Amino acid sequence: MNQNVKGVDSMLFVSPINGDCINCRDGEITENGIRLPITVQAPKGCDIYICGAKAQELSDEANDVNSANYRAEAEIFGYKNTLLAENRTNGEQCRATVFMMTDPVNKYRLSSDDNILFLSNITKNADKYSSIFDDPYLSVYKKAHDLYGAKVHLNLFYELDQTARSCFSEDRAYFNLSMMTDKFREEFRANSHWLKLAFHSKSEFPRRPYQNTDTQTVTSHCAEICREIVRFAGEECISDSTTIHYGALSLEGVRALRAMGFRSLTGYFDLSDDGIPMVSYYFDTDTVSHIHNRDLFVDTDEDMIFAKIDRVLNIGSLDEIKQDIPEIAADPHRGGFISLMIHEQFFYSDYRNYLPDFEERVLFACKYLFERGYKGTHLTELTAEPNLRQNRLFKK
Repeated sequence: MNQNVKGVDSMLFVSPINGDCINCRDGEITENGIRLPITVQAPKGCDIYICGAKAQELSDEANDVNSANYRAEAEIFGYKNTLLAENRTNGEQCRATVFMMTDPVNKYRLSSDDNILFLSNITKNADKYSSIFDDPYLSVYKKAHDLYGAKVHLNLFYELDQTARSCFSEDRAYFNLSMMTDKFREEFRANSHWLKLAFHSKSEFPRRPYQNTDTQTVTSHCAEICREIVRFAGEECISDSTTIHYGALSLEGVRALRAMGFRSLTGYFDLSDDGIPMVSYYFDTDTVSHIHNRDLFVDTDEDMIFAKIDRVLNIGSLDEIKQDIPEIAADPHRGGFISLMIHEQFFYSDYRNYLPDFEERVLFACKYLFERGYKGTHLTELTAEPNLRQNRLFKK
């Protein structure tokens, strides 16, 4: 994760590290950017400079008895910043690239995984519905948007197959996206500024379908879903961000999505009780633990942005959600941009794990953040690289 030059093991960035995304909570806001403390680890007793400033050797902070942590301050003022640490005692150097995303503080997003049932329902009732928001499930998100400014991202399955249908007590018919009516295409397009759709998986089962996938499989499944989205909802609705089913995707799969134009992926970035990464793509435990405590992280080798999902709203009780969200908002490194997620199937009364308070969970979370100054945003808005003409240095 650190880009070291010479002496790979003797000098490295401790904070921030290569790929970190910086916001105002990490340091002091300046006229042009953010001034923040930067820490590197190097052998004890060396003359260390960080971004041209002489660093102070800190005592008792490094794990290695032969190493010490050194700290200096530097100003980060652009989208992509390369930090350089120099050991002027022996000539060693190491570098780390850190990012400043577009105003990533006091923003929140609402996403939902495993979506297909509402599209089946809209198709079934196409002659009766005058709007897509006549669908009870989709109307929940319309309320969140109208009342609390939520921007909503729905990740789609391609099909509702027999195995998935068996999770419901009602006799649900087979459905896939090619069967979705295009009657409401213009309405989808008109609402695309707050409602986005994206690839999730071919179907609900098997679990972790892309954990060991090849490029051809993920590309084929993604293209199949995106073609249908364009057909029934317009290309305006497609997002360049997604959450892959179970957040399990091989490195080859990530490269395939990046080649197709995807810019960011979201996940839990958490460890199980056994220390196994959960919904964390291809990252090892150390990286997962690091991303867990950040809003955003960039794999600079793959040019892919990863975002932490802060709270899954169908897990635990409503009371637990009411306790957790304020704690997340108060966290200096996770509370700037808050990502909420839920799963579609929990909305339906015939689902085996039905949540009768589904709507209340969604609306509480959005309302809580809205009333504290958070604004709804799409992740794609947050992670867009600023245009030269938008550079804050040019503003008076």
